[in-house]
Amino acid sequence: MRPNGLTSEEAARRRKAGQGNNEKEKGSRSYLSIFLQNLITPFNIILFVLGALLIVLPEKPDYINSVAAVGIIAFNVLVSTVQEMRAKHRLDKIAVLMRPTVTVLRDGAEKTVDRSEIVIGDIVHMGPGDQAQVDGTVAEERMMEMDESLLTGESSTRRKHVGDEVLSGSYCVTGECWYEVTKVGAGTFSSKMTRAAKKFEKKKTPLQIETNTVTEFLMALAFILLFVELILSFFRDNDVVDSLRSAVIILDIVPIALFLLITLNYMIASVRMADTGVLLQNSSSVESMSHVDTVCMDKTGTITTNRLVFDGIEYISPDREGTDRLIREFVSSTGSRNKTVIAVEEKFGKTECQLDDEVQFSSDRKFSAVRVRNGDSYDTVVVGAWPFLRDRASNPEGIEERLSALAGRGLRSVVFFSGHGGKLHEGDDISLPDSLEVIAVVSISDEVRPDCKEIIQSFTEAGIDIKVISGDDPETVDAIFKIAEIPGERKIISGEKLAAMSPEDFDKTALETNIFGRMRPEQKEQVVDSLRRQGRYVAMVGDGINDVRSIKKAQVGVAVQSGSGAARSVADMVLMNDNFRALPQAIVEGKRVVTGMRDILRLYLMRNFTLAFIVLVLLICLNRTPMLPIQNTLYALLTVSIMAFFMTIWAKPSDNRDLVLPKVIRYVLPTAVTTTVFALFIYCYFGWCGFVGSSGFESAVADMMDSVDLTRDALLDKLEIKQDDSSWEHAVSSSAMVYFLIVAGIMQTFLLFPVCRKLSVDGEPTTDRKPQVLAVLMLFLLAALCFVPMICIRVTSLFMFPLEQWLIIIAAAIAWFIVTFLILRGKKLDRITDAFDGWIRVILDRNFRKEAEKLSSEDVEDE
Repeated sequence: MRPNGLTSEEAARRRKAGQGNNEKEKGSRSYLSIFLQNLITPFNIILFVLGALLIVLPEKPDYINSVAAVGIIAFNVLVSTVQEMRAKHRLDKIAVLMRPTVTVLRDGAEKTVDRSEIVIGDIVHMGPGDQAQVDGTVAEERMMEMDESLLTGESSTRRKHVGDEVLSGSYCVTGECWYEVTKVGAGTFSSKMTRAAKKFEKKKTPLQIETNTVTEFLMALAFILLFVELILSFFRDNDVVDSLRSAVIILDIVPIALFLLITLNYMIASVRMADTGVLLQNSSSVESMSHVDTVCMDKTGTITTNRLVFDGIEYISPDREGTDRLIREFVSSTGSRNKTVIAVEEKFGKTECQLDDEVQFSSDRKFSAVRVRNGDSYDTVVVGAWPFLRDRASNPEGIEERLSALAGRGLRSVVFFSGHGGKLHEGDDISLPDSLEVIAVVSISDEVRPDCKEIIQSFTEAGIDIKVISGDDPETVDAIFKIAEIPGERKIISGEKLAAMSPEDFDKTALETNIFGRMRPEQKEQVVDSLRRQGRYVAMVGDGINDVRSIKKAQVGVAVQSGSGAARSVADMVLMNDNFRALPQAIVEGKRVVTGMRDILRLYLMRNFTLAFIVLVLLICLNRTPMLPIQNTLYALLTVSIMAFFMTIWAKPSDNRDLVLPKVIRYVLPTAVTTTVFALFIYCYFGWCGFVGSSGFESAVADMMDSVDLTRDALLDKLEIKQDDSSWEHAVSSSAMVYFLIVAGIMQTFLLFPVCRKLSVDGEPTTDRKPQVLAVLMLFLLAALCFVPMICIRVTSLFMFPLEQWLIIIAAAIAWFIVTFLILRGKKLDRITDAFDGWIRVILDRNFRKEAEKLSSEDVEDE
């Protein structure tokens, strides 16, 4: 007997008493969490400590270089945090539309409420496809079966009876129930399980794995150089402050801001996707979409609209009136209120009857049945797919041919049987009559989406395989393809034939076939798993509870908004308003993300490798600090940080099927080598050319003293110069080298985004002029900074060169550009890049296998 539920007053009182479902929404970090997670990382903490030591240890606190030690981090954290917060604000508004709602009994009536309004003692309703939001106990049920695989890993469904426990996170496969809430919020089973887990590992995307790989390499290199420098500093008796500054420079070899930029890329893409009708529940999935080469999907909602209409009936039994009565009894008494049943009901109507027992439809068994009282006797009606009931048919003659003809017209078909016997259950086990008489075949038409041809064509033109995995007859799906005029060769197979195959044949068939019919939920999952094991990057699109396991198995899981809550809960992205047209746009956005990160990696890694080479030569070998932390900050800001931010916004989609990092390295290594060679040339030239001590030098020093109103001693102190010519030479050489590095770093924009074919390394110019305009603006900004004494001298401690010395730096930068262009275009350093490319691919392959093994082990644990 169903309880009456709570009154509104009692629910409010219980909420006030702390018995409400107040668990925070998953997937939406707080603003404070975004800021803290961007700011507090182990590497950031190291730099913060070094910055603090630069204030504490010297007799005169070095505030400028202390701030510079964390300056770029602060800049990246600020930009990324602001952008993430803006994106969060926008996406949270959209996500409200996806928040789960439940039906509860309040004041004796059914009421739909947000799950956050549930309180202990509420009576909550669940039907097929609904996911339990809180724990409870079954108060009333009708043939309900629950799937708890997301919690326990057990793939079989569980029959629930009155008094049985309902666990949050499980979902209803068939039947329905009302259950009384016993636990909410942090006290629910799913919440406790999440907290008990040591950590939650999300699926890493290829780009994340590649970025991790290069970051780990540079981190190892940086710590090796740091260790060597500390040892050498001890024997060289270096000043502690100088050692701290050197440590800051060495640690900047690690591209720590890359992870922030990846997150920023994902958030910007999430907002763009939201505008096209896709809600990303896992922001990295948009990048994963760029790697997708196989899209698996159900027919319903993608090729067809899921609007079912009764088409016709073929009577097998001569008693047509009796057949119509049995059909009416079935639609009137079954609890399986799916669209097929509703379409049949609209044709035949309903009748008064007394239900005695029933088996509700599930995607696993592919049939439903009712046993109703008919006077002193009972009528048993079984309805379902022919392959799953064929062996029980007493009159199977001619049925296959009829069904094949209907499938050839693109129609769904269900077979009605009548039978005699006892109850349909023995305990919790289903017990159908051994002999069933076929009484009718009903055909149902499914409307074809008007845009399905265009959408599927967009996938095929992009080189993406489409595989339709449906519970319908494979011939029906094939016929719908013909009706929709979808081109291409089609290979079809049924789940029944797949089940009889060896593992080797199964894998081969999964790869070659593109229409799968009469598929059980576990078979859908097996196909996705087979494709993944064979190297395919799979996206699975589904809507029902039968798709949950395959959506979870795929690299990218996609659900539709009108689908079941269980499907939406495990999906990486949800198509709002069931807009399947937005899916190709997700692939475009994924390509845009990868293109943007490819350009950002080139910018960052060129500077990181150049810095590593310069540190190795000047600091390790010659015991000369290459630059001050504040100068390094200026170098990073003008050549990388500002540029990278705009690259995330201006990125254009391009084909990025192959790994990104090897291609990036083929650009970075030659460019870093030539940059280092020219930078060291500038350093040596200005140190040994006799500029220091010349009349031009003395004139420049006098001008600097006048411009900032400093004495010579004060100027020496500001430029970190001791009272000897060698310190002057190093300061001048270092300043000239920093200027050159900044100019060259900005000029590389014209290598990455060539204005014409002749200046293109690979012969492909860019049509977007914004990067070149930004580069010119950066050069003007550098000029403005270098000729403003208060900034150049007092802030950055750089030497202000006269114009004739600047011409040498500019000439060297132009020469560098030409030499680098010729080397890249002529592939002059291919032997070096080939060796490094082979080595990095070995590491990437190992890391990809580790990730695959980790996911496989998680799947085994789930099962």
